[in-house]
Amino acid sequence: MNRQQEYESLRQELSAPAPAEEHTLMRALARNRRRKRILRPAAGLASAFACFVLLVNFCTPVAYACAGIPFLRELAQAVTFSRSLEDAVRHEYAQPVNLVQTDGGVTAKVEYLIVDQKQVNIFFRLESEQYENLDITPTVRQADGSFAPACYGLNHYEVPNGTLQSMTVDFTEEDVPETLRLEFEVRSRESWVATEEAPAGATGEAPLLSDVQEALPGAVAKFDFLLQFDPAFTAMGEKLAVGQTVTLDGQKITLTELEIYPTHLRINVEDDAGNTAWLKRLDFYIVADGKKFDKIANGITATGSTESPMMTSYRADSIYFYQADRLSIVITGAEWLAKDMETVRVDLSAGTADRMPEGAELWKVDKKGEGYMVTVRAAMRKPNAFHQVFGSSYYDASGKRYEFNRWSSGTSVEGGSEQEGYFYETFPLLRYPYSEVWLSPSYSSAWVAPQPITVVVK
Repeated sequence: MNRQQEYESLRQELSAPAPAEEHTLMRALARNRRRKRILRPAAGLASAFACFVLLVNFCTPVAYACAGIPFLRELAQAVTFSRSLEDAVRHEYAQPVNLVQTDGGVTAKVEYLIVDQKQVNIFFRLESEQYENLDITPTVRQADGSFAPACYGLNHYEVPNGTLQSMTVDFTEEDVPETLRLEFEVRSRESWVATEEAPAGATGEAPLLSDVQEALPGAVAKFDFLLQFDPAFTAMGEKLAVGQTVTLDGQKITLTELEIYPTHLRINVEDDAGNTAWLKRLDFYIVADGKKFDKIANGITATGSTESPMMTSYRADSIYFYQADRLSIVITGAEWLAKDMETVRVDLSAGTADRMPEGAELWKVDKKGEGYMVTVRAAMRKPNAFHQVFGSSYYDASGKRYEFNRWSSGTSVEGGSEQEGYFYETFPLLRYPYSEVWLSPSYSSAWVAPQPITVVVK
């Protein structure tokens, strides 16, 4: 059996749930309907650019066939969330590394890298006999410790100790440098839960966010890795000019170019000065020689800039390993933020909003200590799927900016009944003394194309 056959055999094995796990997802979903989940601070996703919350190698890299089937099995399992990374592993496009550090009873191991000109996927594990559940906050810097102009975030959460997990570092304008510094702060999840215990008299399974301490629990371990990338894996990628303008829901969008890398594909877009709304999400898929490649659904799906709320670059599964002769982009929908709706005024005393995103309503506003708790209800886009209705920035009447760093989403909320197809989003306005606030909608409306719009690239 050759390496390709080994991979396909393992892929089929990994895609089939074990008998004991066959109904785990449905049980978990049922539990989730009865509770809220508090999202941790968004410290794992940082950039000078806006990130929506995943070189071409002309010479064959040094093969890692000598690593044997255990390596292939574990890495294959760790990339099942991404078709592009599955293809990269199958084509032996990875850089094995062996970086190990121990601190505070925790051992961190960085084991593999899948890297190209624009993206780094880091595969690592945490091990500890002292702590049962660990939570990780990553920071990515340049080798000299300065800011790295990239978006990054974990691809997995609440991972059991010892399990191979991953994170993605995505560069927008600049290329992946020769080296990067990866820092981990590791916390005990048990201490985090203890920090978030509800005060006396509180009801419900989840504590009120206004009662949650802002400070993170102290790190039980800290790590600092210097990642060096093999130039054989960071060769130039392919760029294809598109230069075609389409009209979507009355808005003109120009598809400028495609960028094709081993780890992902990018569609770069520009808007028209006459548009009345910013493009926030593009629904599309790629067709290459009759094969369909979907947009990225997990991880970094799009990026923008600080110059406007528009998302200007969208991610899809890569066609890099397929060498397609015919290539098209098929657009099926979009999401917009009206330019006159970048902020919306909310009367906190009356519990009313001047405007709300499509499918959402202001559910209630509670005065909590020196601030407020705001709850909105919104329609789900897909079954059992939540999305963020409001961004984390909010403003007072003078234009002063504030931030909340955590929120909760769930199918039920105190004082509200569960309704199929809807979810609740709750967030705090901590130490906010005013009776009105200007919130930042993540979107204003969505649009579905009556007929798919096909843009032929080649």
